[in-house]
Amino acid sequence: MSAILMLMTLGLVLGGLLGVAAQYLKVEGNPLQEEIEALMPGSQCGQCGYPGCAPAAEAIANGSAPVTACPRRQGVSRNVGGQTRRQH
Repeated sequence: MSAILMLMTLGLVLGGLLGVAAQYLKVEGNPLQEEIEALMPGSQCGQCGYPGCAPAAEAIANGSAPVTACPRRQGVSRNVGGQTRRQH
């Protein structure tokens, strides 16, 4: 019985420490990339040449891919074009 309580206490303490560490060591992402990724269909199809929507959004935000990279959705290029013009 005491072994179960010790393991439960250890799990709670380590879980709490991981939660605190996650808050202090959080990495801020590129807000433009997050906005572009939200505009994409999210199907992870790979038709743009990137392994998914997140890498494609990162490439568009960095300027290494054209805003027309996503062939799956017509409105993405129009909306993303407006986002990238506002950022520069």
